[in-house]
Amino acid sequence: MNIDNYVRSLSKHRRLYYVISFSLLIAVFFRLDELQIWLLPRLTPIRYLVVTEFPNHSAEDTDLMVSLPISEILSSVKSVERIRSVSEHGKSIVQLDLAYRASLPEFEEELYQTIFEMKDKLPPGVGVSRLVEGGSDDKPFMEILISKPNEKDLENFDFHLKQLQFQLERISGITEVQILGKPKESTFISIDPKVIDLFPLNIRNLELQILSGLHSGSLGKVEGFRRDTELKFASEIKSKDDLNTFQIHLENGKSTSLAQLTKIFDSELPEEKLTRVGGKETIYIAIYSDTKTNPLRVSEAVQNKINGFEMFSAKIYSDVSQELRTSLIQFVMNLIWGLGFAFLFSYFLYRSLVPSLLLFVSVFFSLILFFHLILFFSVSINLLSLGGISVGIGMLFDASNLTVFSIRSQLLSQKNPIEAVSKGIRSVIVSLFSSSLTTIVVFIPLLVFPMEWKDFLFDSGVSIALLVFCSFVSSLWIVPLFSVSFPEIRENKEKIERKNLILNWYSRTYQLGEFFLQRNFIIGFVIFLGLSAFCFGSRFEIFPKQSSVGLKVKVFPKKGMSLQEELYFVHQLETQIQNFDPGVSVLVYPIEISDDSNKHPEKAVPIQWKFFGTQNPKNLEDFLNKKLSDSHWDWRLESIESEVSKALPFLPYDSIVFLDGNLEKLLNFSYEWRKNTEKLKLVGDFDFLPNPIIVEEWSRFSIPVPEFLPDEDDLKNRILYQNIPRYLGELGNIHKRDLYLGIGLLNSNFLGEENSERTNFKTKLNDLVSAKSIYTPKNKTSYDEFRRESGLFYLEWMGVLSDFDKDFLKRFGISFIKFSAEEEIYKFFSILIFLFFIAFVFIYLALVGIYESFQIPIFYLGISIIYLFVTSLTVWILFDTFHLGHYIGLVVLLGLSIDNISLFGERWKDVPYEAINTNGREIVFRWLAEPIFLNAGTTMMGFLPVLFFGFSGSEFSRSIALTMFVGIPISVFFVFYIYPYLFQRFWEG
Repeated sequence: MNIDNYVRSLSKHRRLYYVISFSLLIAVFFRLDELQIWLLPRLTPIRYLVVTEFPNHSAEDTDLMVSLPISEILSSVKSVERIRSVSEHGKSIVQLDLAYRASLPEFEEELYQTIFEMKDKLPPGVGVSRLVEGGSDDKPFMEILISKPNEKDLENFDFHLKQLQFQLERISGITEVQILGKPKESTFISIDPKVIDLFPLNIRNLELQILSGLHSGSLGKVEGFRRDTELKFASEIKSKDDLNTFQIHLENGKSTSLAQLTKIFDSELPEEKLTRVGGKETIYIAIYSDTKTNPLRVSEAVQNKINGFEMFSAKIYSDVSQELRTSLIQFVMNLIWGLGFAFLFSYFLYRSLVPSLLLFVSVFFSLILFFHLILFFSVSINLLSLGGISVGIGMLFDASNLTVFSIRSQLLSQKNPIEAVSKGIRSVIVSLFSSSLTTIVVFIPLLVFPMEWKDFLFDSGVSIALLVFCSFVSSLWIVPLFSVSFPEIRENKEKIERKNLILNWYSRTYQLGEFFLQRNFIIGFVIFLGLSAFCFGSRFEIFPKQSSVGLKVKVFPKKGMSLQEELYFVHQLETQIQNFDPGVSVLVYPIEISDDSNKHPEKAVPIQWKFFGTQNPKNLEDFLNKKLSDSHWDWRLESIESEVSKALPFLPYDSIVFLDGNLEKLLNFSYEWRKNTEKLKLVGDFDFLPNPIIVEEWSRFSIPVPEFLPDEDDLKNRILYQNIPRYLGELGNIHKRDLYLGIGLLNSNFLGEENSERTNFKTKLNDLVSAKSIYTPKNKTSYDEFRRESGLFYLEWMGVLSDFDKDFLKRFGISFIKFSAEEEIYKFFSILIFLFFIAFVFIYLALVGIYESFQIPIFYLGISIIYLFVTSLTVWILFDTFHLGHYIGLVVLLGLSIDNISLFGERWKDVPYEAINTNGREIVFRWLAEPIFLNAGTTMMGFLPVLFFGFSGSEFSRSIALTMFVGIPISVFFVFYIYPYLFQRFWEG
């Protein structure tokens, strides 16, 4: 397009262009609802879990009867790269890892069909398998704590709490609401075996009679005397008092009250006593949400519902959307800071309000255009894309600033504003186009090349490229439009004197710099950089390590402790932690919310601790390790990771997976391996080792007399009901309470010291016999968990690996698979280097088309390679790690370097030939000094909030900003001290 005609069009139809610009601004308010706001980028899932319940079966039976058959069935599904299974008591988890670039729709269709068909191939009693997408992290979206009410307010409180749960579940995007510690009265019927053995009654018959008394029934409508009548039988048990007097029918028409056979008592459930925060009992609400919904809207809707219930004193304990909200706040801070600083800096430089406002308006319009483009390209606002946008904000000023300066410079010497604007644009258009195109092109290979990180980087890379494009458009639209509308300009004497002062300072420093441009010094400097990089260089990582937001500990009772022992342990540890770190917030609650074993009124249950707000997580971790090591609990300490960490499924780690078909052989090998870690030069430990348990298998004698056949149901019920009370339903019409039936609930021996062979039960004729007289027990060693990979048992060693002695493995005949993080990291960066080379090829072709020359792009890219080499070595020396964030920063710096080189080249071409060796450098400096320093200043100052106000999850964007913060001063130095030397020596354009 002809620039002169374009500028005339802006001048002639400027009202139309103002209307279009203003319409784009108004359209923003109507399209806000279209903005896609997610917590994390929508990545293609690479892992699925098939979870299947197998109640009341050992881990060994679950492994052989459920996990192994399911793994074999699912192995036929295409695109599955790895199958692992975890078998626990009553639960099977089969993990499916997808191959890269698998067809997700075809895989899911085949997987759902296979799961639907495999139900008939599993043994009776197996539950319906459910599919879980992604990892097994159970971190809720929000955690809410509600203070417990007084006893007199319990009735109304329970009603309002149910209403709150109902309303929370109705919020769009919420998938589940779980409540723990809810104060609800529970009644337990405890059977004393010594009492019931005196009566001709078994436990199952007693249970059925209680259930019959609880239920009411209707015979429907019958014909009455005057009108139709419904005949209904009322329940015999309507309250706790009815339980005591309820008659249990025996043989021969006799009966006795339930109170004579059992002990009936009220008790709080363990979850009520163990749901605590800061040492006080509380009600805990866990809210789970759909990842494909706007987390800010869901969080706001939940807060509005909570605030609407005036009866509750509730507070939000954790909210994962807070990370996104913090990132948005930082983005707004970056924007306000960048716009404000650019305005002040430009005003200080120009000493005029018009160009300062012009730069401000141009950048603001760039953001408006960027908003419309991210909607067009379906780019979501999430924790990772906001990092790219925050970094890109600092680059919005470059193109507009250059155009403003070029046009204002021409307005000083041109009387005709249209000609001045046209000439101003013409003098920088090539530089603007080449720099913008370079920055956009350099991201294309990274976003197009088929690699696992492509989806992860898409939003961030596209955001930076779109911001650069919007800046380019705004510099050629808004800046010329305002310039032809407000062409008044004048340059005061103070500004001219400042220019001369800066030029004199530059001339003196350049004379000193000529010494450093000697060949010997350059060679020495390169050697120095190389040695420094070798001695003090960083190590490669794929992604910056994310800071944890807290700690959590899962604690499991070793031998079925009593609830009182557990409460004492919890109170003691809470006090010790508060004394150790008064600032830490401690939350405790049962782990398995829906597990029936949590309902025993006197039995310890697995619990989870969460610790937030500690100033020194490492010290707290050491303290917990010491305290828990001395306790009678199995425990597992983990970090509570940030939400960004959940989006990092590709990070490699060092490990060795040992496989064998014989678990005992594999475990014996693991013990020898651990004993020889120092000799084998290994650092680490096994990710998992099963705990041994005893499995007692009973075999029944053959009894020919039918009258003496044992009632096996009575024996099973005596054993099961002693460990897990059976839920019978709700008791009462208005004040409902849960009703449970168990055996010996008040004096249960959780340590299992009684010999199970002496357990008495009844025959078919209600005669009392002992298990020892009919069954022969046989003990064998088993384990509490079984893990397989591709049908073989496996153990995984996690830690730093070296060249271990493979002969050690051969002696045991153990197969192994080694995974090296170092090899994966080098492979990853090899791909990045290859993509960087491809980007250089694209940039060269683009520059050839721009300059219509083969030599000029080679010269420009040669200078850019020198600049990137120096900058990369500097970054490598200054930082401990070099990862993807630094690479993205270097990619952006490549575009900025091409911008500076092409801008310098455009000015160098305008220098008369006879002045090149005398004052050509000064001529170029006079024109470049202000825009270069303004660009560098605004860009670097725009990064300051990212650098100094970081938060958990901002490490990626901070590393990009740090790289550019190092590279921009080097770029300025190259522009004024290296480029003149290189252009004077090698320029032939």
